[in-house]
Amino acid sequence: MSKEIKTLDGWCEFTDRTGKGSIYDYLNKGDIVSEDIVDNFMDMLPPRAMSYGYLQVGEAYSHVYDIDRRLRPTYMTFAKCDGIWRYYGNCFAYETIDRS
Repeated sequence: MSKEIKTLDGWCEFTDRTGKGSIYDYLNKGDIVSEDIVDNFMDMLPPRAMSYGYLQVGEAYSHVYDIDRRLRPTYMTFAKCDGIWRYYGNCFAYETIDRS
């Protein structure tokens, strides 16, 4: 896991350098992210789930079968632990387990 803090400016620089504009090209599960990235996605759409130190972006990323073989949506997920925001991948609602 990288100790680099991923930022909104870093995403813009990454896009300019690589031509890849998707946040999914820039972030990897477990990355430390700055609050400006979290704020960007919080302001983009109404959140799917939000509480202190937790954000799930409001638009589903994909749909994945759960353990009961039900098709459920996954959401881009960020959570804060010990004052550090991390990207957890695409998780079922209210979870931090990547389902991609």
